[in-house]
Amino acid sequence: MSDWYGEPLDDGFVAHRLTELSDYQMSNGCLAEVQVGDEGELWLLCDAQTRLSERVALADAARRRP
Repeated sequence: MSDWYGEPLDDGFVAHRLTELSDYQMSNGCLAEVQVGDEGELWLLCDAQTRLSERVALADAARRRP
């Protein structure tokens, strides 16, 4: 979870991205924050969101090609 900063909440955990997302990433499902119930879920969602943001950034670059 190197792209995320996580901390406990009253009833689970919250994690915030350490890097800023582009408007394109945000409009295509990438989240700047996730809230979850346990550490396993936290790891899985942060990993999934990191992978999604990488793929969406790649799609953005591909759509800009002539």
